[in-house]
Amino acid sequence: MTRHEIESYKFWDIVTLWAREQLEAEEVIARALAKGVIRDGLRLQSTDIRWAKGAVLELKGQPFVGFYATPGSELSVLRAEALEHLLAVVSQARRPSRTVLTDEFITKDDFHHWLRATKQQPPAFWFARSESSV
Repeated sequence: MTRHEIESYKFWDIVTLWAREQLEAEEVIARALAKGVIRDGLRLQSTDIRWAKGAVLELKGQPFVGFYATPGSELSVLRAEALEHLLAVVSQARRPSRTVLTDEFITKDDFHHWLRATKQQPPAFWFARSESSV
């Protein structure tokens, strides 16, 4: 399976791969993604609610919250700790934490939608040239 076929990546995997591709510091990319989640509507998930339909959503003892970054955006289901951390990164300039954002993931479709909405070129690590038009 090539990277272009991967349906989702964890937050920090995107940070690492995109930072390497852009020759940028991981913290810069992590802050840009955090801003994307909090302000632009980039959908970040702590759990995939598609797998919970017809079954009980397993919370593993952690509080989860539903979050809409912008009106009309899709619901993100995040661990409360992850959402609080992202809010602090964006509003208080807290340093992004790999430990706090360890399980959160972004789907390829959600990432591509955000890139198009913010007029950014899709990164080569995840998108083939044929998908690169913004």
